Amino acid sequence: MNFLAHCLLAAQAKPEDEALTEDLIAGAVLGDFVKGAVPSGWPITLQTGVRLHRRIDAHSNQMQGIRTSCNRFPKTLRRFAPIFVDVIADHCLALAWTGHHHRALTEFSERCYRVISAHAHRVDERQQRYIDWMIEDDLLANYTSFDVMQRGLYSITRRLRREELNGQLADFVRSSLPALQADFLEYFPDLVSHAQTWVARESRPSVQEDG
Repeated sequence: MNFLAHCLLAAQAKPEDEALTEDLIAGAVLGDFVKGAVPSGWPITLQTGVRLHRRIDAHSNQMQGIRTSCNRFPKTLRRFAPIFVDVIADHCLALAWTGHHHRALTEFSERCYRVISAHAHRVDERQQRYIDWMIEDDLLANYTSFDVMQRGLYSITRRLRREELNGQLADFVRSSLPALQADFLEYFPDLVSHAQTWVARESRPSVQEDG
């Protein structure tokens, strides 16, 4: 999943605990930047947010609904389809936002930026610049735009040095978007449930035996 989906899954994991939720949202974004061991000096709830990010990625990689979307891609694009689907999912979520959250997308994105900014000092300068750009461009709310989603896809092909795929990729996504949206609406509720179950287990107090 990409940034918007990760933020929403974090926000819905245990919404009754506002303090936990804010750190889960921050971890949902910082989890894209932290590789290897989660820094032990970070607040426990922020560490949980990073680990939730990883748990969601691991679970989504095994989901049949994601595989269905990936298999829709032509063979020339299928090798990179899982990465493309992550970005497309944010567009699908933004388009169907009112069915997934009670607050407006712009209001939700503002909350996300506030809690992410509070922890931006924990990553390096290059990553901080990316966070600054995300906020300035209002990336989360602007995922309603096909062009913004397409720009995200093109950033992937640029990193992969496969920019010759851009034309075919754009044509495919534009023609196949209704099917990809239908796939998303099928698999996303399972991700919500998985995140809630995982966080409930992680935040449960350990029980020590008497004596």
